[in-house]
Amino acid sequence: IMALYRRHAEHLYRKGNFSEAMDQYIYTIGSLESSHVIFRYLDAPRIPMLVRYLEELRNRESATAVHNELLRTCYLKLGDDEAAERIATPSEDEASCASIVASLTHSPKDALAMVCSFEAPQAVEALVKYGAALARTLPRETAGVVVSLCLGTYSPSAMATAVANEVSRLLEYPTNEQERRCTPYPVHLFASSFLENPKMLRLILAHCNRNKCPLTPILRRTLLELTLAEWNNAKRSGDTEAEKLRRKEAITALTDVHCRDIGDYDALVLVQLAGFSEGELLLYERLQMIPMLLSRYAQDGGDRARRQMLAMCRNDPQVLADVLGHFVNIASEKVNSEEKNVDNDGESINSQEEEILEDIREALTMARSQGVLPPVRIARILAGEGTGQFCDNTTSDTNKRTVPLSVALDYVGEILDESRGKISDLQGEVEEYDRICNSMELEIEALLNGWEDKYKSEI
Repeated sequence: IMALYRRHAEHLYRKGNFSEAMDQYIYTIGSLESSHVIFRYLDAPRIPMLVRYLEELRNRESATAVHNELLRTCYLKLGDDEAAERIATPSEDEASCASIVASLTHSPKDALAMVCSFEAPQAVEALVKYGAALARTLPRETAGVVVSLCLGTYSPSAMATAVANEVSRLLEYPTNEQERRCTPYPVHLFASSFLENPKMLRLILAHCNRNKCPLTPILRRTLLELTLAEWNNAKRSGDTEAEKLRRKEAITALTDVHCRDIGDYDALVLVQLAGFSEGELLLYERLQMIPMLLSRYAQDGGDRARRQMLAMCRNDPQVLADVLGHFVNIASEKVNSEEKNVDNDGESINSQEEEILEDIREALTMARSQGVLPPVRIARILAGEGTGQFCDNTTSDTNKRTVPLSVALDYVGEILDESRGKISDLQGEVEEYDRICNSMELEIEALLNGWEDKYKSEI
C-alpha cells in the first residue's frame, strides 16, 4: 500500500503538482525515508509544502533534532518568528549523547553498547537518529534494544552489562507487566530504521503485536504484507513449517480484534497480490461479495464449499440459479473425468460424485419450495444452457455441461404431479362451467318458449 502511495506521489511530482504530491508523501511517513522527500522540497517556492511535511513528522512523534532544526529554519525563512521560537532545541545532554554515538559509528558494537548505557529518552533519541546505521550492521542486536524500549523493559543497568549478542535474545521471549522498567515507546518511532531489512522489521512488529503493543494502522498493514511475503517465499522454497507458521500469523492478523485497523479492502488487495486464497475467501465472506464467493466456492468444489453455497441460497433465493449452475459444472466435470476411468464392474459414479448429485437434488428441492425459478429455466440450467433468464444458443452442444437425468427425476415428478393436479382442477372447473352454461341455455330456451306461447294465445 505504501508503495502505491509513493508511486502516486512520484507521478504527481513529475507532473509538477507539488502540493498534491506532498499529500501523498505524507501517507508514506514511517515507511519512506524522510530525506527522500525533504531533498525534493528545499527550493524556496516549495518551503510551505516542506513545512507541512515536517509538522506532520512532529505530530506523529517521528521528528528528530535535525527535523526540528530544519522546521525552525523554514519558519524563519517564511518570516514566522513566533512559530520558530516554539520549536524546542535539544538539550546539552541530548546533543552530547548524539555526538558520542556519531563518533562511534566506526565501531557499531561500541556504539550500541553506548546507547544501552543511556537513559530511555536519550536511547530513543539516539536510535531514532542513528538506528538505520546500526540496523545495517547489527540488525538483531539493534532490534533487541528497540523491542525493549517498545515493551517498556529497557533500563541502563540491565542493558549496559549485556553483550550485543545477548540483547538480540529479547526478540525470542514474551514479557509481562512486572518486567516493565520504563514507559513504553511507540513502535513507529523505530520502524523506518529497518526498511532495508524487511525480515527483521516483521520480527519486531510481530513480537510487539504479540505483547499487545499499540501499532498504527500503517504498521499493521505492513506486518500483514511482510508476513504474506514470507509465506509466499516459504511456499516457493518448500519450507512447510515456515509456510504453516506464516499462514497462521496471516490469518490471525485478518481475524483478531485489530483487523479492522488494516482496512478490509486494503487487506483484500494484499492477499490478492500474495495469492493467499484462504485470506481472500475470508474477506469475501466479511464483505459479502456474493459473486466472488460463489466463484471461489465453485473453484474449491469440496463438501464444505457446497454446503456454504446451499446456505447462501437459503438466505438469498436470488443466487439459486448461479449456485445450481455451478453445481452442474462441478458434477459434469467429475462425471466426464470418471467416464474415462470406468471400473471393471461398469460403475462410473463414485461416492464423491453421488454427494454432488445429492446437493443438486437438495438445491432442486429448495427451488421447488421457494418458487423463485420457473421450471423451464431450471431445465435449461440442468441441460447446460446457462443460468440466465434466456436461452444462450451460442454454445455448441459438445461444450454443454449436463448432469444425469436421474438427478431431476424427483423434481420433474413433483412438477408433473403438480401440473397434473392443476390440469385436473382446471378440467373440473371447465366441466362445471359447461354444466352451468348448459343449464342457463335450457333456462333461456324455456323462457323463450313460454313467451312465444303467451303471445300466440293473446292473438
